[in-house]
Amino acid sequence: MEPIVARCQKNNETPPHQVGRYLGAISPVDCCGPNASVGGIVLRRPRGGVVMSRQARVAVSVVVLTLMLMMEGTTDANAGSKLPDPSKAGVAEKLYRLDCGHSLANDESVWTPGENVGRNIEFSSTCWLIKHGSEWLLWDTGVPEATLNDPRGWSTLPKLIVYHLDKSLIDQLAEIGLKPGDIGRVAISHTHGDHIGNVGLFPNSAIVMQRAEYNWIHSPNGPNANVNQLMALARKLLGTPKNLQLIDGDTDVFGDGSVTLVATPGHTPGHQSLLVHLKKSGFIVLSGDVAHLEENFEKNIVPSLNTNKAESIASMEKVRQLIAVYKATFFINHDKSQTDKLNLLPAFYD
Repeated sequence: MEPIVARCQKNNETPPHQVGRYLGAISPVDCCGPNASVGGIVLRRPRGGVVMSRQARVAVSVVVLTLMLMMEGTTDANAGSKLPDPSKAGVAEKLYRLDCGHSLANDESVWTPGENVGRNIEFSSTCWLIKHGSEWLLWDTGVPEATLNDPRGWSTLPKLIVYHLDKSLIDQLAEIGLKPGDIGRVAISHTHGDHIGNVGLFPNSAIVMQRAEYNWIHSPNGPNANVNQLMALARKLLGTPKNLQLIDGDTDVFGDGSVTLVATPGHTPGHQSLLVHLKKSGFIVLSGDVAHLEENFEKNIVPSLNTNKAESIASMEKVRQLIAVYKATFFINHDKSQTDKLNLLPAFYD
C-alpha cells in the first residue's frame, strides 16, 4: 500500500511530509494551474481570484486537516479543529453492536443508479452503544420495536423496501444490565425511519443531531416524492424530544477526543458519522449512511435518494481522509456482508 503524497500536478513538487495512508489512491493536488484541483475537484480560477463550490471547499478543508494532523513537530496539530489529535485523543471503554433490524429492497438500482435494476438486495440495520466512564451513548435507534416478529414487517417506503426486526433494542440493553434511563445521550446519524424508529423509548436522554438535519425535516417539500415521504415520517418518529441538542458540524461529545460526531452531509442535509477511539481497537468510523455498500464507498456511487450528490461525494472523501489520518477501521451500517462478521452484543470492541 503506497502512502498518499500531496503533489502539485504542474511541477510535481512534494511537501516534506506524507499525508497518511489509505485503502486506495487519492488524486494529486493541482495547486498552480488554471484548473487547480484538490482530490480531483476542480477549483475554477477566473480573473480576480478562485471560486470554489461547496464540495470543493469541503475537499480543501479535508486536505488541510490531513496535513495539519500528520505534520511532524506540530505542538498542537488540532488547533482550530474540532476533530481530535490522534496522538492525544482519549479513549472510550467499550463499543457494542446491537441488531436493529434488517430489510429487503426490491430494486438495488436505487442505491446503485444505472446498475442492478429490479434486483433484490438485503441490508442490515445496526445501532451502536458506547461506554465512556459511567456514561452511555447510543448511536441510532433502529427499526421501531412494534415491528418485532411481525411477519408483515414495517416500511419507510412501502413500494420499495420492507424492514423486519428479530431482536428488541430494550431486551438487548437488558442483556448487559441497562435500561433506557441509563442512556444519557442518543446521537442519530440522520432522521430516516430505520435510524430513529425508537427515539421515543428514550424520553430522558439527550437527543443529539445536526441542526441542519432538524431544520431540513421541518422545511417545505422538495421535488422527490420519496424524500418528502421520508421527511414526513421523520417528523412523526422524532416528535418533540424534551432534551434536544442541536449541533453544528464536527463535535467532540465528551471533550476528550474519544467520541466525535463528524458532519458528512449528502445522504441528508444534516447527516453525520461517528469517530470512536478505543484503547485496543484504535479508531473506528461508524458510517451512518455516508455509504451503504463497500463498493459504493470505493467508487463514489451515490444513491438516488440522497439529497445532494456533490456533498455525498465530498463526505465520502472526508471519511477516506479520516481513515488515513487516524488509521481507522470503517464499519458500514447497511452492508450486510460486512455487518454479519462483526461482534454482536454482549461481545464488544475495546
